[in-house]
Amino acid sequence: MADRSETSPQQKLEDYERRFRLMDEQMRVLEQERQKLSAVVNHTDAGFLVFDAALGVSWANNIFANRFCPGTSAAALLGAKCHQVLCGRALPCDTCPAARPFRSGIVAHQEMRLSIHDQSRHIYATAMPIKSLAGRVEQTILMVQDLTDLNVLRQSKQALETSEARFRAIFEQARLGMATATPEGQYLQVNPALCRFLGYERDELMKMTVFDVTHTEDRARTRLAMDESLAGSRPLEMEKRYLRKDGTTAWGYLTAAWLRDSAGRPEFAVVLVQDIDERRRVQESLRLSEEQLQQAQKMEAIGRLAGGVAHDFNNLLTVINGRCRLLLGALEKTPLREEIEVISQAGEQAVSLTRQLLAFSRRQAAEPRVVDLNTVVSDMDSMLKRLIGEDLDLEIRLKTEPGNVRADPGQLEQVIMNLAVNARDAMPSGGRLAIETANAELDRPIESPVGHLDPGRYVTLSIRDSGTGMDEGVRSHLFEPFFTTKEKGKGTGLGLPTVLSIVKQASGHIAVESEPGKGSCFTIYLPWVEDAVQVEPQEGPARVHARGTETILVVEDETTVRELARELLELNGYTVLEATHGQEALRICRTHDGPIHLMLTDVVMPHMNGHELAETLAPLRPGMKILYMSGYGEDSGVVRPILLSKASFLRKPFTPDALAEMVRALLGAPSPN
Repeated sequence: MADRSETSPQQKLEDYERRFRLMDEQMRVLEQERQKLSAVVNHTDAGFLVFDAALGVSWANNIFANRFCPGTSAAALLGAKCHQVLCGRALPCDTCPAARPFRSGIVAHQEMRLSIHDQSRHIYATAMPIKSLAGRVEQTILMVQDLTDLNVLRQSKQALETSEARFRAIFEQARLGMATATPEGQYLQVNPALCRFLGYERDELMKMTVFDVTHTEDRARTRLAMDESLAGSRPLEMEKRYLRKDGTTAWGYLTAAWLRDSAGRPEFAVVLVQDIDERRRVQESLRLSEEQLQQAQKMEAIGRLAGGVAHDFNNLLTVINGRCRLLLGALEKTPLREEIEVISQAGEQAVSLTRQLLAFSRRQAAEPRVVDLNTVVSDMDSMLKRLIGEDLDLEIRLKTEPGNVRADPGQLEQVIMNLAVNARDAMPSGGRLAIETANAELDRPIESPVGHLDPGRYVTLSIRDSGTGMDEGVRSHLFEPFFTTKEKGKGTGLGLPTVLSIVKQASGHIAVESEPGKGSCFTIYLPWVEDAVQVEPQEGPARVHARGTETILVVEDETTVRELARELLELNGYTVLEATHGQEALRICRTHDGPIHLMLTDVVMPHMNGHELAETLAPLRPGMKILYMSGYGEDSGVVRPILLSKASFLRKPFTPDALAEMVRALLGAPSPN
């Protein structure tokens, strides 16, 4: 049987939930850090202004507006000129500190009197240049400290130092990737978290653009998203794939906000990159699990349908094959008898098809017996040719005298069909499929991902194709349930796990050889057995069986099956009572004066199944024997409890001989005529 020690879907879901909780905690920490940075910028005692090359205000913090320009908001200052904000003058002045870094390129310091809004304050202004990569000063940051009160100055200085340290600490120590970049995508600053995420050193990233580290398939949409953000006022937000230095791919969540000058032109962006690779893997795993569950439910529904169809066929075949046997027993050698023999042979082939349906629906219990592998493969020759199509060459090479194996022939056919279908799908443009049997003597054990094989004598079945082949990554997952490389809707991922399960049930082993472009070969090892082949008995004309005079109650809702059973039993001397369902059978058992020696009942019937009927009748007819019959497989929910209880069971379609022999065996020695 297949190894069941794999991690269960419930355990996987619990692991995914644990990972999501961890990521949520990380996001809360990052949000706290962002709020701290915002608080520092907007609540420090120092006022901050950013001037563009035209000495227009492109940004101001709330402290400057509230402390130095009472009644004016920071937004209202945008676009105002330096001399208007600092001096309250209509024309520029030569001593403006904000203009000096543009001329000298270095930091400028100046004590001055700020006169605006009918107030005059003694301030200390520090003007710092912001340079482009080419070394040109593009902006000036002006820090304004109030010297009117020296205590305020000391507090401001301390707050400034604290804020600068906090900002630098947040930038350098944040677990979130942070950077600044130009509208062309050139990095201006990068923090260690972004370097770790991408695998580059800081100096390396500073020479690169955001597109250099973007997956080639995502570059076009990244450029489009940047252009849309540049043209509008909304920040850029998107999930995309990044290319790490080692060549691997990682998913990141990108947000970028643009800092613009007084004219609204974007100067640079503050970029945040969150590593969402793990989250994407979890989401993808959950998506695949949902698809696999849906596929499994679909296959289960198809399996139930196949089992139901097989049940209905078995009822029909019971009548067709049973009537044929009766006719063959009554007719001499005539052309009419030969026609009936053809019908009978077709009916037996139909029985084999229903067994395959039951095997597909997993309602058919295994029936291992000693078989010749050559015979199993040879009998499938015509079926395989129809299955793989005319554009594939089928070559069957059988060992002259292979050893015998013990396995269920129907399950072996299922293995061959599954592997043949996979081979066909791997050769969409045609090719060659070879099936070969051989003997093998192993002098050392075989170890593989699918299990262990001891040394010894084996019979091998090899199925080789000239198809596309598989790489090591695909081979390592081949026998995992629901794993498939086929297109959506063309593969369930259940074929090879079923093959492995059948092979293991037969105490065998399966080995896989494959390389891209060189095809694949599946070799199945089955233990060699010394016993002779067990030939499945072939039904001939109805035989003469020991007759009886007992009374038998036949309970069957299918009229044609019930009438056939009645006729067969009456031909053997029995008295037959008929019931179409459980309630009618109860009435007959209550009203019939004589003994009822045996009840032949269908298992699946409306309102009351056969097992429930037998339990209900047990106190009323304690000596009555029970023989169950059903067209459902032995592994179905209603049949399995009966088999587990060791009750007598007759599988449909049954032959006249099988019915007569089982009835007589249950009733004991034949009654006198």
